[in-house]
Amino acid sequence: MSFREATGRRLDWINTGIDQGFSNFLFVDQHYRSNPVLRRIFSLARKQNFLSLLIEEITEADCALLAEENAAIRLRKPNFANAVVHRLSFFRCVKDQPPAPTDFLGYVIFKSDYFTGEPKPKDYIFESVVLPSRGVDQNNFIHCSKIYQVKTTLGTFAITGVLYAQQNDLTFVCAHVSLRSALACMLPAADVSYARLNALAGIDHQNRKIGESRGILPQDIENILNNLGVNFEKIVHEPRQQLDLPTEFQRDLYGFIESGCPALVGFELDEPTPGPDGSPRHVIPVIGHTFNDDTWVPDAQRSYFGGKLSYFPSESWLSSYVVHDDNFGPYYCMPRHFLKKDNFRIIYGLKTQVTPFNAVEAEAIGFDFFGAIVKRFPRLGQDWYDRFAVFQRCGLLVLRTALIRKADYIAHLQSLRSRDYVGLEPALVQKFQNHLPETFWMVEASAPELFASSRRKFGEILLSAQLPVPKPLNLSLLLAARVPGLVMIQQQNNVPIDQTQLQGHTGLFNLQRDGVPTGTV
Repeated sequence: MSFREATGRRLDWINTGIDQGFSNFLFVDQHYRSNPVLRRIFSLARKQNFLSLLIEEITEADCALLAEENAAIRLRKPNFANAVVHRLSFFRCVKDQPPAPTDFLGYVIFKSDYFTGEPKPKDYIFESVVLPSRGVDQNNFIHCSKIYQVKTTLGTFAITGVLYAQQNDLTFVCAHVSLRSALACMLPAADVSYARLNALAGIDHQNRKIGESRGILPQDIENILNNLGVNFEKIVHEPRQQLDLPTEFQRDLYGFIESGCPALVGFELDEPTPGPDGSPRHVIPVIGHTFNDDTWVPDAQRSYFGGKLSYFPSESWLSSYVVHDDNFGPYYCMPRHFLKKDNFRIIYGLKTQVTPFNAVEAEAIGFDFFGAIVKRFPRLGQDWYDRFAVFQRCGLLVLRTALIRKADYIAHLQSLRSRDYVGLEPALVQKFQNHLPETFWMVEASAPELFASSRRKFGEILLSAQLPVPKPLNLSLLLAARVPGLVMIQQQNNVPIDQTQLQGHTGLFNLQRDGVPTGTV
């Protein structure tokens, strides 16, 4: 039984409004030994205007997962005495007012491990899911949120977010908690225990120990992902092994995130006196990004520093990556170029499907196909198609690439509307339904002003995610294309042209996971 399902014993339910004299700092100082990560989570709840806090104690009798974790600690350190676990739940309603479903803002499992002969316990956030304090309206896009059900003594409530956790540096380390956060986004059950991760990695806490400066290896991570059936792509940068990156890793990382999947990013710390194996390393999960529609980068990159680029990658508007860090807390923003190539060491980009080429390559192929369409149809005498053609010829298209599922794309087609409320004909939607595979690459084409200001586009190219890139490039990769006024769907190596009344620009693809809208960009 997980901590979200466990029946807790209510210790208190207190009002936390500022007008009632409640201080986050004082409360955490007095009850949780000034834990800085807990203060971070309380601050996120304060941004969401939480007004009351439910405090419940959970024991081993309440929760099989807690009993399993305590047994592992006892193996690792025989002087383990006991653990005290509190589940803290945040609400927008005041004490004694029945909470509405929208009042629930999330929960924290705060665990304190006590050891005989040690003066103070080891405190950490075993897990937490809280509502992000910023969303789409603030240009924050977290594409891999899930809905979690939490059973409390006030009732059962749902919360949408990304699972966060801290390492205990004994039975699980930073790679474990990063994996657990990422896997919770990918696995249907939305949970995997540390005991299972350790078993898959061959860690038994006796013959092989971790923690206290002993981490796990990349091969352990890969064994875990493979055994759980989670697809991934690996990018390695190890200068001492004379491996270098074929592309800037930021663009590859963005490609994973835009496809609605998390990524694990490992980096080397700056260390004045590194050991024989180099400096210490750390791993964090990347779960989303922020967007700046007024950024100077796209135009400046092309005009001043980028040479003769043929299009604007949508990644140019990315401002920061949204990350969890077990040392600091959930939902932090890591500026786009803060993590330097000199420190970056590895990415595990989780994917819904293994693909023979990546998002960066798909984007370049999509650009070539857009060029072929414009070459065949230089003008149609329709305002938005002709604008699309001009932007393509002038190298001014904005391209955004994602690996998507047919069901999500069909839902997108059904929702499309131009500014004059014209949609795609149902017969054409059905053609897409009949001829598309279950997963494929989508490359959207927009203009800088449409993309940044209106979150809209001219159309999209769909590419096979199963076939390798032919040399020279041919129509085998092209599944379909939709541009203002035209639809093309490949059928048995033939690409017939259908006309559509949908001749204007439309909204960008809006990814949804488990019914949770995750933002337009």
